[in-house]
Amino acid sequence: MNPSNHPYLKKLLLITAATGILMLIAFLTLPQHLSPALPFVLIFFMSVSLLSYSLLQKKASSGTSGFVNGFMTHSVLRMALYLAIILGYAFLNREDAVRFIIGFFVIYLIFTIFEVFQFLALTRKSKPTGKQL
Repeated sequence: MNPSNHPYLKKLLLITAATGILMLIAFLTLPQHLSPALPFVLIFFMSVSLLSYSLLQKKASSGTSGFVNGFMTHSVLRMALYLAIILGYAFLNREDAVRFIIGFFVIYLIFTIFEVFQFLALTRKSKPTGKQL
């Protein structure tokens, strides 16, 4: 792993642990309202986020247009993957579909907000600091 990924990895593990603790509390208090697949969804999002950051970090060094194109392509592919997972699970487990979709969406929101802030910091850091006239 690239040493420049270590701050991101620490933040990612922190957000994953915080989400996991909230999920554990929810499982202990309202288990009938949560899908049993959600812990796997949490691990999935952590893995996808780490992979995404690593790939987009390389794109950020190629300039703004390269990053924007890479980010948009990456976002479309991730959305297609997420949709395939949601639909696949919903068709295979109809009785748990609504709980899974709601839980997936909540975890998606948490990780998307986190990633947007991290990608903004990444693009700000990769911009040249000198002013051009």
